Amino acid sequence: MSRSTVNIYKIARECGVRLQDARQHSPASRRPFDCFCKPTVREIGERFGEGHLRLVFNLICGSKQNGRELYADVMKAVSRLIAKHPELIRRPSLVDDFNAFDLGAMRRGAKNMRCDVPTSDVLLVLLSIRFGLVTDNELNLAGEAA
Repeated sequence: MSRSTVNIYKIARECGVRLQDARQHSPASRRPFDCFCKPTVREIGERFGEGHLRLVFNLICGSKQNGRELYADVMKAVSRLIAKHPELIRRPSLVDDFNAFDLGAMRRGAKNMRCDVPTSDVLLVLLSIRFGLVTDNELNLAGEAA
């Protein structure tokens, strides 16, 4: 089975994202819309297509604050959220909803939980809760099973 080739540089440019080499990454000099995780970008593009990758970039980069959060774990979580819940794409407030989230605080909180699962998984759960995709009853049932 052959993979489709996605021009990640073209899509990034269209979305105002600068793809940088990982060796150039310095947290102190990180600017909004800089992305240092080309392998993740390529993986998302090849797995889900150009339109999906474009949407992931646009959702994360809707605000300058969130534009600083082009980390692999954030991109994976947003990508998986959209893939698992395609009905979100039809939500008129989707971009505004993402702009209202502080993805940086959410990411730091997920990392600080130290719950022995990938940060992208924790972020996916947090985003799912924020979008009301997990009901209180489901959360209570999960707590009772533990």
